[in-house]
Amino acid sequence: MLTVMGLLFSTTALAQEAGGSGGVPDVSPTPTKQKAPPAPLGVFGSDIAAVGKFSVGFSGVFTGLANSRIGTKIVSPEYIVSTTPWFFDPRKPVRLVPSSVFATIQSISFSYGVAENFGIVLAAGAVEKRVAALTYAAPSGTRFLGQSYATVAGVTDLEAAAVLRIYRDEVHRVLISLGLTFPTGSNESQFRLLLSDGAYGTVRAFYSMQPGTGTYDFLPGFTYGGVIGPYSWGIAYRGRWPLASNPEGYRYGDLHDLHGWIGYSWIPELTTTLRVTGTTRGPIRGFDPKIDGKSQSANPFFYGGQRVELYGGATIAGSLLGLDRATFAIEAGMPIYQNLNGPQLFRNWQAIVAVRISL
Repeated sequence: MLTVMGLLFSTTALAQEAGGSGGVPDVSPTPTKQKAPPAPLGVFGSDIAAVGKFSVGFSGVFTGLANSRIGTKIVSPEYIVSTTPWFFDPRKPVRLVPSSVFATIQSISFSYGVAENFGIVLAAGAVEKRVAALTYAAPSGTRFLGQSYATVAGVTDLEAAAVLRIYRDEVHRVLISLGLTFPTGSNESQFRLLLSDGAYGTVRAFYSMQPGTGTYDFLPGFTYGGVIGPYSWGIAYRGRWPLASNPEGYRYGDLHDLHGWIGYSWIPELTTTLRVTGTTRGPIRGFDPKIDGKSQSANPFFYGGQRVELYGGATIAGSLLGLDRATFAIEAGMPIYQNLNGPQLFRNWQAIVAVRISL
C-alpha cells in the first residue's frame, strides 16, 4: 500500500496531529502466489505500485479535539486561567483557553512504480482549522468574558518519499521508506480572537493552527506485512524529524508513530482491518516571538506527549462496483490513552476517507 500520512500532528501541533496527507492502498496483484492484502489506510509504505504504472490518490482527514489535559488529567478552563502562567511573562496568567478545534485536510498523492521493488510517492494538500476559544476578563481571575471563533486555512507542507521492498516471499514482506517534507505551508498565518480587555485582536495564529511547519523534516519508515489465506497482519514505524529550526526560530519535537494491525479479507475485493497506533512527540524547541498570545496554545512547552489510538477500517476494490481502476478505503478511530504536555487540547476522534485511481 502507498498511503501518505502527515498530519498530522502539527499531532498536537494540529497540522502534524491531525494528520498530513493521505493515500489509498495499492491492491493490485503481486508476483507471488498469494496476493498481498491492503494494509490499513493510516499506514504508509506497505507495498509498491506496479512497474511503470502511475496512480493518484485523493483523501480527506477529519479530526476533532476538545477540552484540555495536563498529563492524563482533564482540567477545566477555570483551572487553567488560575494556574497556568503566560509564556512571555510567568508572573501573569493566561487569559484565552481553546475549547475545541476541528481540522480537515484534503490531500492528493501520486505514486509511481520505478522498478519491481522500488517506488516513489509525492503528496500535497490543503488544510482548514477552526478553533473556538474562551476568553476571561481582566489581568487575572476566572470571570468569563466570552467565546470567539477563528479559522485558518492554507496549503500543507509538500511530501516526497521513496519506498524500497527488501524482502518478499509467499507469506512475508519487508519494506523501508525514506522521505522529506518541504516547507510549502505557511507558518505565519493570522487569526482574530476576543481579548481579555473586550476588544478583538488580529495576531499570529497559535503553533497548532498554522498550516505548515516552516521546516524540512526527515521521514524514515519501516513496514512488515504478513498473509496466510484471508488473514493478514503487520507492524510499521514512521518518524518525522525536523532537520533544523525554521526562520521564526523553532521546530516541532521529533514524532514517532508505531502501528500494529490485523486484517481479514472476506472476499478478494473486501478487506477489513483493526489497527492500534502508539505516538510520541517532544515539545516544540525554540519559540516564535510573534506567537505571543496569553493562551496555553502559544506556549511551545505545551505540545507533544504520548497517545495510543484504536482504528477500524475497510478497503474495497473498485472491481466490486464495476470500477476496475479504482480502490476505496475508509478508517476511523479514537484514542484510548493520552498523556500530554499540557494544558493541551486532546484528540477525541479522527476519520479518513480515500480513493485511489490507477492510470
